[in-house]
Amino acid sequence: MLQHLQQSNHCLALSYSDLSVWCFSCDAYLNAQVIMQLQPVYETAYILKFGEAPPFHTV
Repeated sequence: MLQHLQQSNHCLALSYSDLSVWCFSCDAYLNAQVIMQLQPVYETAYILKFGEAPPFHTV
């Protein structure tokens, strides 16, 4: 999320309720399971919420 902000000057938010990532400047959701830079943030939030690692995601 920090890298997206630094490269594009876009602010992001992570929703803890559904673990979605929103980019305010793009006015769109970002797929945190596919975007490599967001994967660690998504995985950490998932573990904190569910107490286990997320299931393997195939693209």
